[in-house]
Amino acid sequence: MSVQSVSMFNPISGFDYLERLRRRFLLALVILGMVATGAGFAAQFVATSSPFAKIVTSISLVVSVIAFILLLQGRVQASANLAIILFVASAVSSPTAILVLGALALITSAALSSSQVYVLTNIILLSKAAADTLLAWPGFSPPMPRPVSDGIILVLTLAIISFSTRFLVNQATRAAGSARQTASLLQAVAEIGQSLSNLLDLNDLFAQSVDMIRDRLGFYHVQVFQVEGDLARLVASTGEVGQRLLERRHQLPVGSQSVIGQVTLQGRPVIARHTDAVYYRNELLPDTRAELAVPIMDGELIIGALDVQSRDVNAFDEDRVRALQVMANLLGSSIRNARLFEMQARTTAETKRLYLESETSLREIQRLNQQLTREGWSEYLRYKHTVGGVTLEDGQITGDNVWTESLIQAARQRQPVTTARPDGGSLVALPVVLGGEVIGALEIETPQPVTQAETIEMMRAVAQRLAVSLDKARLFEDSQEAAAQEQRINEIVARYQTVTDVDDLLRITLTELSQSLGATRGAIRLSLAAQEEAAS
Repeated sequence: MSVQSVSMFNPISGFDYLERLRRRFLLALVILGMVATGAGFAAQFVATSSPFAKIVTSISLVVSVIAFILLLQGRVQASANLAIILFVASAVSSPTAILVLGALALITSAALSSSQVYVLTNIILLSKAAADTLLAWPGFSPPMPRPVSDGIILVLTLAIISFSTRFLVNQATRAAGSARQTASLLQAVAEIGQSLSNLLDLNDLFAQSVDMIRDRLGFYHVQVFQVEGDLARLVASTGEVGQRLLERRHQLPVGSQSVIGQVTLQGRPVIARHTDAVYYRNELLPDTRAELAVPIMDGELIIGALDVQSRDVNAFDEDRVRALQVMANLLGSSIRNARLFEMQARTTAETKRLYLESETSLREIQRLNQQLTREGWSEYLRYKHTVGGVTLEDGQITGDNVWTESLIQAARQRQPVTTARPDGGSLVALPVVLGGEVIGALEIETPQPVTQAETIEMMRAVAQRLAVSLDKARLFEDSQEAAAQEQRINEIVARYQTVTDVDDLLRITLTELSQSLGATRGAIRLSLAAQEEAAS
């Protein structure tokens, strides 16, 4: 049974909650930045008469519009970079706005831009704030001037905003990535389980399960062991290495110092890295750095183990262990279903075999019954009964052995035969069947046509009951005759008890047999000569 390949589920396609949050945050920042810089540059544009200042103000407004348009087109990082440039330029050129615009630039670079842009933004703004603070410091003796203290507070505020924002964004991104990976694992496990549920052959189930787990979850090597007594025997393994392991009938003792031995003994997941004592190194799999085995359960019974190996020493975190345990549970359910199906198939085949045997035996019994019926009635009609039939005509019943054409036809065809008479009447003949053997025929002539099926069915029912009654009567006569013969034998034997002479016994035997059988001649001889002549 083939299984269609299904691509790995990717939660990013269609809907990504984190990306939507990033877009909304950037949109708010761009709008706020445009309002702040627009208001500032608009006031500067009106207040100044310098052409250079007007040009800078116009460029800033154009950059804000371009950043907003890029954001609407979905180009988040490009829009973020333009907004950062705008905010940094505005903050550096306006000492009074460095706290607001500098904070916007740091937050935007921490949340939306690359690490290089984030570091560069911190260097520019923090250096600017630190330089302004140092320039405002006339000396190093207290008391500290107010501009210096304000500058230090400004530097610390910007640094805290920058690093706390970056930290929170990194943690949120890491959490979102972990959730995305878990969702992908569970979705892949669900798809694999759905595919395996359609497999009802154990060999196909084992072979396709390890291939799908390896390909869709991206592991180095996957195999399945089945517990048989005190051994865990390999039943499926991926790749050419797996084929070699199957050919050598690879197996491990339950409870041995190996991942498979421990998981089949304890019934819980076991993880081993290539440096652990429980790790069993296989020379055919030299790239394995971490191995995970999870039990395959059937209720409370450990029936096997799913073994997964990876080149990454830290491949098996809690999410992957949980996902693979779910996979092992689904595999256990599929194994149970396949075994039940095989058991049902064997039961069905055995039932069919027994049915065919019973059908054959029934046909043989019917044949023997038919043969016995034919032989019994042949012997009865040949030797024990002189009347082969009767005929009713003009109110008189007479013995008659003549078979009419209708009687012969009904007996040969084994079905009713209706013949129309010239005088308007009907002649109906039916076979008398006993145990599949025709033992006679019944013929009825009526003055009116027989057209109703009920009449023929009534005659058929009478013929069936006649056959049964005739056989009972024959058997009764046979039993009566057998009883009479037994009684006659007992009478002869009883006469033996009163005679002690050999000649008298011979005379009595010959006389009684002649009388019982109606014989006219009989002879008895006593001698060993014939036996001696035969022996010589």
